[in-house]
Amino acid sequence: MKTTTILTAAAIAFLSSMPVAAEHQYVEFSKAGHMVIAGPFNAVIPIPGDARVGEPEHTTEKFLSETLNVSKAGYFADDQFVMVQVETTNAPAGTLTNENLPTYKIGDRDFRARTLCIDISQEELDADDAPLLEYVEAYDVQIVPAVRAVQLSVTTDDGTGEGNIVYMRNVPGGCDAMTPEFEAEFDAAFGRFIESIQDRN
Repeated sequence: MKTTTILTAAAIAFLSSMPVAAEHQYVEFSKAGHMVIAGPFNAVIPIPGDARVGEPEHTTEKFLSETLNVSKAGYFADDQFVMVQVETTNAPAGTLTNENLPTYKIGDRDFRARTLCIDISQEELDADDAPLLEYVEAYDVQIVPAVRAVQLSVTTDDGTGEGNIVYMRNVPGGCDAMTPEFEAEFDAAFGRFIESIQDRN
């Protein structure tokens, strides 16, 4: 698949693991619909106008003595979405890492940004082997044939916690058909999104 996994604890993700009852809640919504995030980073993401709320999901995966706690939630429209995923592990320090990428200040932490375009076929979507895509598909977001995405990531100083904010928009015609005008509009919308979080915090 051409899709990029959001979990950086990849070794845990593909190993046979056992889900157990989750006791953590890193992402929740206020009564006004704003997303409230706590854990590896703290922030409030205002609800975009006319967005559908993706209810929080909290899961815990165990493999031998290692535990991965994950919370995710999102905002969805017909052709774009914002998703937040926060995870922590009791694995040795440094298990969750971050690359040397451009930085955005969000809440109380510096996030590293990775921008990419992902081609997604209907066959890949129907395969149901990418948890992120399954979560997005459940909210009727158009992501075929491609999405333009910015993934913002932050890790704790000891490398045992990570937060991800994913901002995506559908690309009609696929990545090869993406125009400079589309990129400029996407970048402007992403900039407004970042400013809305910074203003909240």
